[in-house]
Amino acid sequence: MHSTGAEKQAAILEQQKMIGDLKERFAENERVLTRAETANTDNVLILFNLLDHVQALEIDSGQKKVLTDVCLRLIEAEETSERLNIELSESDALFLFRLEKKHPNLDNRELKVCLFIKLDYDNEAIAKTSGVKNRGMESIRYKLHKKLGLGKNVSIKNYLTELTFV
Repeated sequence: MHSTGAEKQAAILEQQKMIGDLKERFAENERVLTRAETANTDNVLILFNLLDHVQALEIDSGQKKVLTDVCLRLIEAEETSERLNIELSESDALFLFRLEKKHPNLDNRELKVCLFIKLDYDNEAIAKTSGVKNRGMESIRYKLHKKLGLGKNVSIKNYLTELTFV
């Protein structure tokens, strides 16, 4: 059974419409990403401005230190969020801060994988989020196990969960 010229033309038009729709969705996603990046940069600038105001306050040095530390933690969380290209809760940012402090040899992808492991994502979901195949994810976890200095029978998940409560 052969398609007629009209059927082929209709199929081509349908594909062109689908391509146009995909281009439109892509452009919208780009605009959303740009707005998010701008908002993140704005947040960091606002936090630095707040830090300047806190440091200029004439208050008890203990109170000033507490406020300064809060501002610095929030700035660190925003910068980490931007660096890893994911939105972080305050507890996630604190976890990553502790993990980075204890294991400065971890790269951004490994930090992100550790966060997802701690949040109980399965390998398939982490692989998809990280843009790797399942086999690649197994390799990343193997290398991560070594970089964290974990014994043969120590679970990465358990280690990261314990680190959360330290």
